Amino acid sequence: MKHLLSFSLLVAALLCPLVSIAQEERENDFGIWGSVDMSYTFKQRVNDSSDQKQASRWSAGVRFEYRSKELSHQTNLWFVRPYVGFRATKWLRFALYYDYFKKPTIYQHRILFDATESLSRSGLTVSLRERFIVAYAPETDKWSWVLRPKLTAKYHIGDTRFSPYMAFELYTNHHWTMMHNFVGTNINLGKGSSLDLFYMFGLNNGTNRQDHILGVGYGLKL
Repeated sequence: MKHLLSFSLLVAALLCPLVSIAQEERENDFGIWGSVDMSYTFKQRVNDSSDQKQASRWSAGVRFEYRSKELSHQTNLWFVRPYVGFRATKWLRFALYYDYFKKPTIYQHRILFDATESLSRSGLTVSLRERFIVAYAPETDKWSWVLRPKLTAKYHIGDTRFSPYMAFELYTNHHWTMMHNFVGTNINLGKGSSLDLFYMFGLNNGTNRQDHILGVGYGLKL
């Protein structure tokens, strides 16, 4: 029931902005997002009498991300994010993150918790990530929270290195505040390295601004 509700919220958010776009002229902004993500999956022995090791359910990593705005002339935000992950089953993964999160005028300490469900078949992977964020701003001594469900469909193309995808992410806090719509591709560079290239179209509830983002992310799995 909880997962069906998250999916319904995503669908509703997709429909509402389309109506508002048709009713009013909106301001457009352009920005660039760049990120580097490095992770390590811990190893465990196959058995007590063997030196052979296999991947365990636990992983850890760190991510750095930078985002620009105002036609990419100004910094929007940046953050550093160490994290740990735990794969409970083949289709369910949990992750816990800490963010040192900085905007030009404020900074926050944030705790993020993810639960991601995924199903794969014949090269197609569909996943639903449900993220809960609690943030504290020391300068104002204020706490805040947001829910960010994200639905992703990714398809790996045969024997190639390319996995194109589409994703829809919703920001909610009592009501929806932002929606991000992604189209992109993941490129396997080999030896644990990957490149993520995407375009994001974002809508902001309560304003007439819409964002056009070009993104690039480098990932390394150790």
